[in-house]
Amino acid sequence: MRTLRKLTLAATIAIVAASGQAQDCTRDGLKALAANYFQAVETHTMSALPTAAHVRITENAAEIQPGEGFFQTGGKARLQRTLVDTGRCSTLTQAVVEETAGGKSGPVLMAVRLKAVSGKVSEIETIIARTGNFAFKPQGVLDTKDQDWTTLMPAAQRRTREFLNGQADKYYVMFEDHSIDPGFATPCSRWENGTFTTPKGDCSWKASVLKHPRRRFPVTDVELGVAAAITNFQDDWLDVHIFKFNRDGKIELIQAVDGPGTKGTGWPYDQ
Repeated sequence: MRTLRKLTLAATIAIVAASGQAQDCTRDGLKALAANYFQAVETHTMSALPTAAHVRITENAAEIQPGEGFFQTGGKARLQRTLVDTGRCSTLTQAVVEETAGGKSGPVLMAVRLKAVSGKVSEIETIIARTGNFAFKPQGVLDTKDQDWTTLMPAAQRRTREFLNGQADKYYVMFEDHSIDPGFATPCSRWENGTFTTPKGDCSWKASVLKHPRRRFPVTDVELGVAAAITNFQDDWLDVHIFKFNRDGKIELIQAVDGPGTKGTGWPYDQ
C-alpha cells in the first residue's frame, strides 16, 4: 500500500509539473519572454528577464555570464520578429538593435534563441552581425518591416516539424548537390544580413559547390510555417537562416543573420 501511495504521489507531481510547463509554454507566454529579453538588453538589467539558476548564455558561440556582453552594450530594438516553438518551449527572434561599444553607436543584426523551463529562461543563444561581417546591411532588414511574419497558418495547411526542417535542410544540401530542390515558391526572396540577393525571385543555387557542416534546427514554428537553422556557413561564419513557407508548403521568404567566423555554434546538435 505504501509503495502504491508513493507511485501515486510521484505520478501526481509529474502531471502537475507537466501541466505547469504546458501553461508556461503558450505562444503568448513565450513571446512575452522574448520581449523581456530585449527589455533586459535595453535597460542593462537582467532582472527584467526571469532566468533559471543555471542559465547558459552564448554570444557568437562564446559562453558569457548573465549581464555580460550584449547585455552591457545593447540598446533599443528597432525591429523584432519572433518565432515560437511551443513544443520545445523556445523562441528565436531576428532583430535590428542599437549598440554602443568602444565609443561608437550603430545598429547590429542579431538572432537570439531562448529556451524556457517552468517560466524561466534556461538557455540564451545570440548570433550578432556587426559592421565588417558578410553582406552587412541592417537597413535592408528594416526595409522588410512590412513582411508578414505574424499571421498563423490555417490549421489544415500546417506542415509538420519534420517537413519544415527537412525542406530547410535541403537548402544547405543544394549548395553541394545542385540537383536538390528544397521546394522554392515563385517568387522566392532572400536577404543575407539585410542584403537582398534574389532580384530575379529565384533562391536556388547553381554556382560553385559549397559544403556546410551539420545543421541544428532548435526552433520550428509549425503554427507560423517557419523553420530556423543554425550552423557555420561553409564551416566558417556563424549562420542563422530563417525559412518562411507559404500555404502550399513552398519556401517563399528567407532571412539570414551571418555573424563572425567561429568554430562550431557553441551548442550540441540537439539544442
